[in-house]
Amino acid sequence: MPEQEKRIRRRPEDARALILDAAEAAIGDGGPAALRLQDVARQAGVSHPTILHHFGSREGLLRELNLRGLEALTASVLERMNAQSGDESIKATFAAYRGGLAQRLIWLMQSQEAPPEGARLGMFETVVESLHKVRLALAQPGHVPDIEDTRRVVHLTTIAAFGDALIGPRLRRSGSDDEAAARDAFIAWFSGLIELYIGKAAGF
Repeated sequence: MPEQEKRIRRRPEDARALILDAAEAAIGDGGPAALRLQDVARQAGVSHPTILHHFGSREGLLRELNLRGLEALTASVLERMNAQSGDESIKATFAAYRGGLAQRLIWLMQSQEAPPEGARLGMFETVVESLHKVRLALAQPGHVPDIEDTRRVVHLTTIAAFGDALIGPRLRRSGSDDEAAARDAFIAWFSGLIELYIGKAAGF
């Protein structure tokens, strides 16, 4: 009699984390198209029905993976922002989208089950509020930054990082050997542009 596969009983939150880790690894290797629930189940050491129980579908798994990525991005940006390092915050944003988040979001927006708008908006507003606190603290007397202006800065940075992850290398046409340097130069230029604008708005 062949030996039956033994399943380890895990807490629901532990099982979800293992599944998400396995899915993230699969996507990192081959993009969203490489995500197969059977492969994720084998890598995570769970059954296929267990994935469906926790996430409902392949799209549901991708949605949760994207939300986790956005949460990690938000936490990373806030950490750097609280240290008043705008340049590092922008670098973190570009790196997160470049790490596959942009491609997954595009795929998911084209699928039947789109990410919940409310969750993403809440994360966006958290970054806006934190950046605005920094701007208020740095503002010169008589210069009160407008929070709508802060929201536009975050909006622009998000769009720039998202777009650069998708088509930045093609626009630069720098070649594979020079792409990293060209990309870093663009991010540094963009960071300087944003910091110059924020500085002028603060009265510097």
